[in-house]
Amino acid sequence: MMDIEELICAIRTRPGMFVKDKRLDYIKYFITGFHCQGSLSKTATAMDYHFSEGFHVWVRVWIKSNLGIEIDEEGGWYEYIVASTKNNEEAADLFFQLADEFFKEYHQLDGDAMKSERT
Repeated sequence: MMDIEELICAIRTRPGMFVKDKRLDYIKYFITGFHCQGSLSKTATAMDYHFSEGFHVWVRVWIKSNLGIEIDEEGGWYEYIVASTKNNEEAADLFFQLADEFFKEYHQLDGDAMKSERT
């Protein structure tokens, strides 16, 4: 089974296989469908849940820290990225960059937790 990290990597590599155009709104809808399917079929992985539950908060903090943009409204990662970019292409590119960083941090934290369990 494919998890959310693998899906996002596949979309970045060959967006036309998953969405009509490389637009963040299309990508968001596809990812939402992926999450629904995983939840309903009980095939969602720990990574899927971590992304679903934490990516929007992580993005909001990243945007404030790295772009100096404070977003007052509660929303999701899509809204935060769109509010801090100029067009669909820039939004999609930023999404892929942020997803990479998010997953990298997840794997670092996961590896640290595994090291702690062994000691």
